[in-house]
Amino acid sequence: MKEVDKEVEATEAPQAISDMEKDERALKLVAAMLESKIVDIKPQLDFTTELGFIYPVVEQTVKVKGTEAVAIVESLTDKEILKRSFFDRILRCSRCQSINLRPSTHCPKCSSGDIVRGRILEHSACGYVGVEDEFAAKGKYICPRCKLELRTLGTDYHSRGVLRKCRDCGEIFNVPLLKWRCLKCSSLANEDAIDEVNIYAYTLDESKRNWLEFEIQPKVQFLEFLRRHGYEVTENARVQGRSGAEHSIDMLATRDDGVVTHNVAIGVEIARDKIGLDRILDFDVKAFDSGIHDKVLIIIPTLGEEAAKFASYHRIKVLEPKDLEIVLTGGPQRGPEIVKEPFEFKSKSQLIQYLRKQGYRVKENAEVKGRSGAAHNIDILATKEEGIITHRIAIGIDVDKKPMELDRVFDFDDRAYDASIMDKVLIAVPGLTKEAMQFAERQGIRVFEVEQLESEPSGEGNSESQAPNPNDKTE
Repeated sequence: MKEVDKEVEATEAPQAISDMEKDERALKLVAAMLESKIVDIKPQLDFTTELGFIYPVVEQTVKVKGTEAVAIVESLTDKEILKRSFFDRILRCSRCQSINLRPSTHCPKCSSGDIVRGRILEHSACGYVGVEDEFAAKGKYICPRCKLELRTLGTDYHSRGVLRKCRDCGEIFNVPLLKWRCLKCSSLANEDAIDEVNIYAYTLDESKRNWLEFEIQPKVQFLEFLRRHGYEVTENARVQGRSGAEHSIDMLATRDDGVVTHNVAIGVEIARDKIGLDRILDFDVKAFDSGIHDKVLIIIPTLGEEAAKFASYHRIKVLEPKDLEIVLTGGPQRGPEIVKEPFEFKSKSQLIQYLRKQGYRVKENAEVKGRSGAAHNIDILATKEEGIITHRIAIGIDVDKKPMELDRVFDFDDRAYDASIMDKVLIAVPGLTKEAMQFAERQGIRVFEVEQLESEPSGEGNSESQAPNPNDKTE
C-alpha cells in the first residue's frame, strides 16, 4: 500500500498562541484540557462518515465535525501544545477516496479471483494435483484425471498440506495476491495502490501547562492592565542595544507622560520548576544593553534563591503567581485609568498640576537619602506606584541669566544617581551650554529649555502653603 499524508489533510492553522486566541474553538478545547475536563482526545472509528472516524470529545466541546475537528487538533499539535500518538490506520480508495473497501484474494499467477483453499493432494501415478474435494467420490478418493482410486497415502498419493489452487489456471500457491474492491466505485486495486491514512490520539503536552495557563488568561488581563495605565505594549519587541546587538523582549511597555518617556522591559519566564539565575541574568543584560532601567519579570512558578537575590539587587520587580493575582484582581496599589492630555506648562504650579493629573504624588523641595548616606534636595520629586513598578522622577529647576553650566548638570545627575532615581528632568531657564547639553543627553536627562517661567502668585509654588492633596504624601 502507498502511504499518503500522515494525517487527514486539514486546513491551515494558526502558528502562534496570539493567533490561536483568534480561534475561540481551539482556545476552548485547550481550556477544557487544562481544567482536566478532557484527559485525552481519541478517535472513534465511524465508517458512516466521510473520514471514517470522529473525535467525539472535540465535537462535543467545540461543536465542530469532520475535517474541522481534525484541523483544530492538528494546529495545536503543530504549535506543540498537544502531543500526537499513533492510534490506527485506515484504507482509502485512491480513485474516489471512499473508505468502504473489501479485501479479496486472487491467484498470484493469473490474478483470477476464482481460487479455492483446502488440503492439496497429488496422485503419484498421473501427477494430478488438486484440492481434496476434487478427489472425493462416494467415500473414496478417485483421481479426476485418470479415474484411478487412490488407496494408500504415501504410495498412491501424497498430501502437500493446506494450500490454495486457482481454478482458472491450476496454479498451486500458499499466499494469495491481495486486492481491494471499492464498494462505492467498484474499482479493484492492488494493495500497493490503496492509500493508507494514519489516525492519531492526542494528549496535552504537560511541559507546556504553566505557559498555557498564563497565556490563556493572566497574560490577556496583564496586557489590559498596562493599557489601562496608558502604556502602549509591543509583544516580542525587537530592541537595538547600545552594543549593536538586537534583543527580543517579551513585552515592551512604553508611555510618554510628556515629562518623561517610561520604557518598561517585561520578561516572562515559565518552567515546571524553579527559574534559575542564568535566565534572570540574560533578561537583565538585554534590558541594560537596551538602556531600559524599569524591569519586570513574570515568574512561573517561582525563583531559585540565588536568582531572587540577583533580581532584588538589580532592582528587577518580580511577579510570581500570587503577586500577579494581586495586581490583576485589584490589589491596594491598583490605580485609576490614566487619560492622556497634552503636556504644557508655563509655571512651576502648572507643571505640578499636570503631574498630579497623570497620577503622580508630588513633593517640592524633597529631601531624599542617597545610597552614600548623604541627604539630597530635589526641587520636585514625582512618584507614581502602578502595582508592577514605581516611577520616581527627579525634576530640577534652574533659573539664571545665562545658560546652565556643565558642573551644575553634573551635580544634579550625581544627586539623582545617589538617590537611585533613574528618570531625570531638568527645566533650564534660559537653557544649557553645549557641553552641559551633551552631558545631559549622554546621562539620559530630559531637558526643557525655556525662555522664562511665569512667576507664581502669592502662596503658589510652595507645597507647604497649598491645600492638602490626597495624592501627595510624605515619602
